[in-house]
Amino acid sequence: MLLGIGMTGFSQTDKNSLDDRQEESRKKVKIKKSPEDFKDTEVNFLFNYYEQDGDHSPVTGGMGTEELDNVAPSFVVHVPIDSLSALDLNFGVDIYSSASTDNVDYFEINKSSASSMDARVHFNAAYSHTLANSGNAYSILGGASVEFDVTSFHAGGSYTFNSKDQNRSLTIDGLFMNDTWNRIYPVELREPEKEWLKDDVRTTLKLGLSYSQVINKRLQALFSAEVVSQSGLLSTPFHRVFFDDANINDDMATLRGLSHVEQLDDSRLKIPISMRWNYYLSDFVRLKTFYRFYTDSWGISAHTASIELPMMVSQSFIVSPFFRYHTQTAADDFYKFGQASATNTPEFYTSDYDLSDFNSYKVGIGFQYSPVMGIGKFKSPFRKGKVAQFKSIGLRAAYYDRSDGLNAMLVSLDFGFTF
Repeated sequence: MLLGIGMTGFSQTDKNSLDDRQEESRKKVKIKKSPEDFKDTEVNFLFNYYEQDGDHSPVTGGMGTEELDNVAPSFVVHVPIDSLSALDLNFGVDIYSSASTDNVDYFEINKSSASSMDARVHFNAAYSHTLANSGNAYSILGGASVEFDVTSFHAGGSYTFNSKDQNRSLTIDGLFMNDTWNRIYPVELREPEKEWLKDDVRTTLKLGLSYSQVINKRLQALFSAEVVSQSGLLSTPFHRVFFDDANINDDMATLRGLSHVEQLDDSRLKIPISMRWNYYLSDFVRLKTFYRFYTDSWGISAHTASIELPMMVSQSFIVSPFFRYHTQTAADDFYKFGQASATNTPEFYTSDYDLSDFNSYKVGIGFQYSPVMGIGKFKSPFRKGKVAQFKSIGLRAAYYDRSDGLNAMLVSLDFGFTF
């Protein structure tokens, strides 16, 4: 469930982490790197907090609370192996409490759903290598996550063709994901030996192509396109749908006998196309813009645009206000509560408002404090005689609002160290 919150509709309600750290705006591209550039292991501790509320939960058929709180600490580790190779590790946990998913057992007098509070543990590793002769680079990656009803793993890789002057690059990447579900149905629909959904595995295959170029000293651009194919269990087993024989004012006993398990097509093709433009207005101010067009085989078309303005207040302090706008059409099989026909039942149906038509915006600000000499030094616990450094602190906060009534607050902290 938590994975869906972050990824549905290509991050419609994505949580802003600080992995896109703003000190990058001050770094120059280095064509040749000395061994000294790779002597330190970088470790970032991130603490993300996310909360949302709304009144269109798919767990109760497009009505009811969407309240959710999520605390997500994680570690990101960059380990230089040599001057051409590196290993990146990312591991953490999402701990969430959800009044919405607690309603899987909505019709029980003393409900206690397994999904009311849960944790998702995740781990990712990536190895990257630059080819000395050509300057091209490749990477391979893999990872896994586990929560109460979903076990996932993924693997992938990329290959980048770099120009000799490092001002242009073309990247081809691919990713395979496999999610295995424990199909937990709404309490009133748990019949012995009855499976409402035929699959318990979801597979995702992504192929991407991106091109980046330094156009001049001030302007950098990146264009990307992806094709994402999904198959298998694309419905969420505990999402309810009520047809037009149900009324929102019906009592609980009546509604209990009228609920249905969400049914969605077992295949989906997604195509996002995006571009980024980074323009250095001055040595102290950078303009970051982003636009994405998205379409899929379920009938959704979407446009997303964002703007961010990192400003160097001092050599150590960067402030980054940002704004993001998103609009999309509804999926062909989306129905509000009591809208789908009970007499002429459609083949597929959902009341998940993530698949509805809506507009949304996200506004926020980021802060990055990273003195040239670091914030503090201490003895490294891992390397004898080595001095570790507390390098930076970052804070990012945002408010998210959707036209269907969903709203959210997001806060991220990032503590950077070198060992």
